[in-house]
Amino acid sequence: MKKWIFCASFALGALALVAQGTSPAVKRADFKELQKGISWRKVKSGKTGVKPQEGDVLLLFVSYYRHRKGSSTDSLLFSSGNNPKDKALKLILPKPTFQSDVIAGLYQMEAGDSAQFIVPGDSFLLMSAGFRELPEHYKAGDEILFCAGLLNITPKAEAEAARKIELEKQQQEMQQKAEAEKSLMQAYLTEKGIKAAPQASGLIYVQKSPGAGEKPKKGQKVTVHYTGYLLNGTKFDSSVDRGQPFVFELGRGQVIAGWDEGLSLMQPGEKAQLIIPSNLGYGGRSMGPIPAHSTLVFDVELIKAE
Repeated sequence: MKKWIFCASFALGALALVAQGTSPAVKRADFKELQKGISWRKVKSGKTGVKPQEGDVLLLFVSYYRHRKGSSTDSLLFSSGNNPKDKALKLILPKPTFQSDVIAGLYQMEAGDSAQFIVPGDSFLLMSAGFRELPEHYKAGDEILFCAGLLNITPKAEAEAARKIELEKQQQEMQQKAEAEKSLMQAYLTEKGIKAAPQASGLIYVQKSPGAGEKPKKGQKVTVHYTGYLLNGTKFDSSVDRGQPFVFELGRGQVIAGWDEGLSLMQPGEKAQLIIPSNLGYGGRSMGPIPAHSTLVFDVELIKAE
């Protein structure tokens, strides 16, 4: 499914501003003023009579060029057609936010239209494309030639209904996956005879052998040996096998949440097993040999905290 692009303007990213080619410069005489700061011309007419309204979802091709007065060519800076995954962009049409906002031009297009717009380069780059400062190759007076092909308009109400259905579907799938994970975890606990009550977060902490001294505090550097398993017994990682303990700062988000919480319950020298539900692990992401929505089991030893 193609991703939705939500934005208040065309925040297409500073990294996109790399000259990728050129085209013959447009003739300024072919353009007419739409409003102050925006000139435009319709290249192709869809003749549908349907123009977008605020909140409608537009499916469109977009490219923009650096348009330098007096130059015989325009330099291509961005083209959605260069992205093989999502050649057409989806945009929830916002209100224009400044005088020369090219978004105002999209309101003048009909489904099936292709159009070109000339807008000031500085305002486009800083306010539409998300630049913090103008690039080095920018010269005073440079403009942007913005080209758009409007493929389709989905009315706001229809798009919102479709998003609601999609969200409900995703939530249902997430619920099913959560229930399946809970069932697998319970089967594991039953098989292993583990009766430890879960922490408020859902983490299950099982002490194997005690340690001594103060439990580590947030920000302390802890040294740990560990071996990680999936519920089916598959080993996916082990510092013990590598012969090299793992060191990290507790409570700084350098590890999964289940580790930060679990290690904070242990004393130096202690060995324990941490059974970590996916919401405290990698969630819906797959990480190498770890499938999405996986409960993780770690045999850990807290060697020291300093």
